[in-house]
Amino acid sequence: MQSKQAVFRNMLVGTLLYSVVIGFFNDYTDILHTRSYSITFALAIVLQLLTFATLYIKKLMVKRSRKFDGARAKFALVFGVWIVLFLSKFVFLWAIGAIFKDSVELTGFLNVFVVVLTMTIAQRLLEFIDTKLATQ
Repeated sequence: MQSKQAVFRNMLVGTLLYSVVIGFFNDYTDILHTRSYSITFALAIVLQLLTFATLYIKKLMVKRSRKFDGARAKFALVFGVWIVLFLSKFVFLWAIGAIFKDSVELTGFLNVFVVVLTMTIAQRLLEFIDTKLATQ
């Protein structure tokens, strides 16, 4: 169980990182366009909350699957996690459309995947650097 402080820190760093990544996509690609920096920051908050919820569901699935053994259980877990991660992108698109309407233009499912993948890689890189610095 994560402490409230750790959750807050992860949410804050994630939101700030997402706003930077969204800003770069906004400035340098045609994949994503936001009307203003305020919209970019609000989008980062929404994406961070959705990502947190998705990873929380994934964690619950993994925790629950520990009760079962065997190849079928392992396959069900992998397939279930994949389905959650895959379908979450549609939830992300729906939420962005419902909340931001014309203030955010995001072209297509594959591009959502590229943006989220870039954010995930950036977040993992930050976590790696943080861990390395902590062990020195």
